[in-house]
Amino acid sequence: MKKISFVEFLRLRRLVFRNARPLDYTKWKLLFENGSCDDFLSVLSCYQNKDGGFGHNIECNNWNPNSSPYTVCIALDYLDGAEGHESGIKNEIIAGIIGYLDSGAYLLDDGWVGMQGIPSNNDFAHMPWFHFDSEKAAKADIGVTKRLADFILRYGEKDSRLYSRAEGLKERYRQCGQVLLHGYPDYDPEALNIKAYDAETYPSWLPLPVYFIGSPKSSFYPGCRSTVDRNLDTIIDSLLDTHEFQFPSDQELDAYEQRNPHPEGGRWCVAEQTIGNYYWNSSFIIRDLDILRKFGRLDFEVGTQMDFLC
Repeated sequence: MKKISFVEFLRLRRLVFRNARPLDYTKWKLLFENGSCDDFLSVLSCYQNKDGGFGHNIECNNWNPNSSPYTVCIALDYLDGAEGHESGIKNEIIAGIIGYLDSGAYLLDDGWVGMQGIPSNNDFAHMPWFHFDSEKAAKADIGVTKRLADFILRYGEKDSRLYSRAEGLKERYRQCGQVLLHGYPDYDPEALNIKAYDAETYPSWLPLPVYFIGSPKSSFYPGCRSTVDRNLDTIIDSLLDTHEFQFPSDQELDAYEQRNPHPEGGRWCVAEQTIGNYYWNSSFIIRDLDILRKFGRLDFEVGTQMDFLC
């Protein structure tokens, strides 16, 4: 069985420490080095706006500072890292999110709009999948709506109008398999048939099924063991091949622009997106080591060899 050695872990740690933004650095410390959860939450809270929503490039490829339902979902992915931790900072973050969702911003009759339903995205650097689309703005995004409804049903006041609305949306989409997974919309494990995962036909832009399964405690795990094992091997091979982060060449950037022409004649690959893609590298290393940890694919015990690290 392939595993990540402690030596490789330290090599990847150096990459993260040299390149991660504070949000991901403090997440690393929390996950792997007994770091302070409040330190991590304090950084996360800096991305929260006065209206309780989140923006400010918390999603590395969207530099819109304004709040949106989708970027709140990205914040919830980070907030999951503080599961089981109680603090005033966490309570303030949650209360702010509830307030933002209760405001009704970008909420339609059938749920919240998705990442292409925000007009102000076009005023800031963003990649094509964030460009405003009037058709997308007129209908709910099922993954975003399910994610936010679950949050409300966990933390909202049961006698509130918002809670009642969330219950209705939860019921509306109960039979729908679409979810929002690590920011990827319309992820449907049933339609993708993850039990019969085939690397040759699986969409390359989607996260591997193991990220949906999440941990050996998942009810999906018993029927997907083979898929999980192959995914974990793929993740390990990718990490072993991860070295110094590289910026794309001008030729690569020009080729991307030609394949994805900007509707207003501009460019997608501006300086902000180069920085955003650079940030993603550290975030992906942390995500991958965390999933390997959960499935016992680290060849050491996290916490037992960390005391001497500086």
